[in-house]
Amino acid sequence: MLGTTELRARQLPLPEPGQAQDVEVADIASALSAIEWDFGPIKARRGGHGFVLASGTGALHLAAGETAIEAPCVIWLPSGTTGSVRLDAGARGAMMTVSDAALGRVVPASSIAGPLRQAIDRPLLAVRLEPAAARAVLRDLEDMRREAIDDLPGMREAIMSRLCLVLIAFWRLGGGAVAQPQASPRVLVQGFMQLVELHARSQWRIADYAGAMGISSDRLTSAIRRATGQSPLELVHRRLLDDAESLLERSSLQVSEIADALGFRDAGYFNRFFSRQKGISPGRYRQQAMRLRAGRDGSYAAWP
Repeated sequence: MLGTTELRARQLPLPEPGQAQDVEVADIASALSAIEWDFGPIKARRGGHGFVLASGTGALHLAAGETAIEAPCVIWLPSGTTGSVRLDAGARGAMMTVSDAALGRVVPASSIAGPLRQAIDRPLLAVRLEPAAARAVLRDLEDMRREAIDDLPGMREAIMSRLCLVLIAFWRLGGGAVAQPQASPRVLVQGFMQLVELHARSQWRIADYAGAMGISSDRLTSAIRRATGQSPLELVHRRLLDDAESLLERSSLQVSEIADALGFRDAGYFNRFFSRQKGISPGRYRQQAMRLRAGRDGSYAAWP
């Protein structure tokens, strides 16, 4: 129910073209009467609902009882939560609805993935936050709405990035920022290698891997070297080199195309990287692989 409060909503097209809309963001502007949202069983199954209030009061009604709302605060109702949110006249902020599909895609592949997914499944019942923090989250929501309006290249990626920031803010408010016991070197190595599989071709820096794992670059380097005898950069290079060798041996892609597939900025840079690692150029490596394969098969005919 919208009452007389002004809501300016904008559906945000996060999925690929042809799929259903996944996110809706609306401004909650000041008004002369109360406003209420009723999340019955049908609406509750459509995804999660979030409210970020900069000012105002109200009440949250769930099966467990009533919770008073006093801004600045955050409300997050996971998918399947039934109840209602009532805001008194004068409330200001924003609300969003996020489908389960979008929530499944937005969680980053990193060390916080598990805790963040768990946080998304837990409600935040009018959790208080500092005014500056409320303004920061509201800016992210407004940026999501503007991205959809402007419809510039990279819009979906920009919206997903901002949605992730909003959900991380919710996670922290729910206790996700509480310091956890430090992971063992073995666990760190496993997490690092998983990220390398996902992001080596994106040419992530070691600082990017450390940041995704929530640790310093020095700690990551120390753990990796202690467990493997190699530096994180050496392991990333080894992964890229394995991919490069496989593509040179088993594909008909040009060297420049392989360089692009592996995330190198140009073929020259890839040639220097490969030659430094293998002591031979990519072209020579491919020729040698062809000769070896021809020797096994009896001819060059089997080469793609």
